[in-house]
Amino acid sequence: MKVGVLSMQKVMNYGSFLQAFALKKTIEGWGHQCEFVDIEQGVVFPGLKRTFPFLAGKVIERYLKWDILKRIRYTREFRNRFGNEFWGVLGANTHSIEYFNTVVIGSDEVFNFAQRVPWGYTPQLYGRVANTDKVISYAGSFGHTTMKDIEHYGLKEEIANSMKTMHAISVRDVNSFNIVKELTGKEPIINVDPVLMFDYSSYIKTVDKKNYIIIYTYPNRIKDKKEIAAIRAFARKYNKKIISIGFYFSWCDETVVPDPFEVLGYLREADFVVTDTFHGTVMSLKFNKKFVTLVRSTNKEKILSLLSQFHLEERVVNNMEKLAETLFIDSDYGFVNDKLEKENNVPWII
Repeated sequence: MKVGVLSMQKVMNYGSFLQAFALKKTIEGWGHQCEFVDIEQGVVFPGLKRTFPFLAGKVIERYLKWDILKRIRYTREFRNRFGNEFWGVLGANTHSIEYFNTVVIGSDEVFNFAQRVPWGYTPQLYGRVANTDKVISYAGSFGHTTMKDIEHYGLKEEIANSMKTMHAISVRDVNSFNIVKELTGKEPIINVDPVLMFDYSSYIKTVDKKNYIIIYTYPNRIKDKKEIAAIRAFARKYNKKIISIGFYFSWCDETVVPDPFEVLGYLREADFVVTDTFHGTVMSLKFNKKFVTLVRSTNKEKILSLLSQFHLEERVVNNMEKLAETLFIDSDYGFVNDKLEKENNVPWII
């Protein structure tokens, strides 16, 4: 069969790469031909536009510091590696199939239109896909988009009608489950993110480093003085180097811009992980790490749902005075691994 994957494969983000790679390789492993489908340009609503003042504010916030040259250098390296190397490995720009037997929407935040994304809102991401016999989703997410957002923008009926055309719907979190159920009248399947499902063992690259803490975040996310002070104090006490993946922070000892499979190596070999992202949490689970997750307002739905699925709510740190205590918790990874093994045996509909 010819299978298309409609995902966020062209977002410059390690998590987006790894989930897209995992989904594509899984489908190819079943003997199908698989290519990515690009997201169509949609409507960008007022209030969600990437306006000049918005973008200028982001530039000022991110770069206008005493170490501006370092910040620019690491950003340039990150963007160049994605555009010139990583997307080629993924096959993000390969388009030789004109008609698909099935298109899989997902995973990642494919249903999350209430954010400032360049493509805005497009019915394509909710099932209105051309040039295919059938559309399904796998582990898709509405992110922080809520029913209130959908109703505010007058999209309830349109999204509902689009999703009702899909052959099967799979989501990855409770918020998305509830939205799909309300829109379609049917309960979707809840599946784990492809990064958790896929066996990366033959792709992971070993890193020659020891005694370190990984910081897995995005620019300007871990900037609270109490958060930074607590992380640095913990690192000093336990003689650990602080390494940031992908993005420069002056308070980290080292910044690395690895390829995605080296990222997996860094996470696997880390003594501790501090993250405030979904896929940082996913990789920490996958490698049974001692980690903490700082939950933000923009990702609380998906992260809390993920941790709840695996009975790991204890890994959330709300009080930085409890950072060390939380990092040293011995979680029940036997339960986590058993649950993932069962998930890997769940059949798909393609």
